[in-house]
Amino acid sequence: MRRIFASIITIGAIVAVAATSCKKDDTICYNNVTMGNIDGETIISDQGNTFDIVETPYEINLSDYKYGRVILACDVLTQTAEKRYDIRLNGIESVLTKPAVKASTITDMELVVEDAIIIKDMWFGGGYINLLIEFAHKEGSDKAHFINLIHDDTLVNEKYAFYLRHNAYGEVPKEGEVFRSSLGYVSFPISQIIEEDEAEISITWNSHRMTNVGYDLYETEILTRKGTWKRADFEHKPTSVKASASFRVR
Repeated sequence: MRRIFASIITIGAIVAVAATSCKKDDTICYNNVTMGNIDGETIISDQGNTFDIVETPYEINLSDYKYGRVILACDVLTQTAEKRYDIRLNGIESVLTKPAVKASTITDMELVVEDAIIIKDMWFGGGYINLLIEFAHKEGSDKAHFINLIHDDTLVNEKYAFYLRHNAYGEVPKEGEVFRSSLGYVSFPISQIIEEDEAEISITWNSHRMTNVGYDLYETEILTRKGTWKRADFEHKPTSVKASASFRVR
């Protein structure tokens, strides 16, 4: 019997920060979702806005978010200065953030293992390649999988070719074993790699094969996505905030 990951993801209702209110009160906008970087007690969004947290549903300490990069959902309450806002925080998750690795420097073969991984969403923003990824993990396992982005700097005819690599450390789906879905966000800073203000890039990865009912865990295919990187642009791609509790990566 084939194991299938059903492609069911709750997409958050995302609204860009606007100058008009969404409802008949003083709140500027509800359920704004964005990625950004922590700067002391504030968050600088990928759109360049500074968010000051004035209300939270629970006590938080921004220093607890180890990578310094987060995805958050918030209500934008008031504008206090140019591109600065007070917010009510509704939810926040840490985003695994790590630099891309140059292919010419790799000596550790754990970096280039090509176990299957699903990219649910991909966008550029804040100088990063941002991904919402999903992979299979063995039921009951607390093993952390290894995720890396490789920049193939050895190519002559393609300057910005990237490869997403996933090392499951043996947790590859097999018949007779129980596997669960693990879902979460990863950001790779690439603004220091790309020299131009605008450039074509490609990202290639080994994916579980998509069927008409979901992803087949026992069959894979190599996929490539191409896009235009623009240094001046901050593409804000709607996504949900909550990662799965089993999302263990490094």
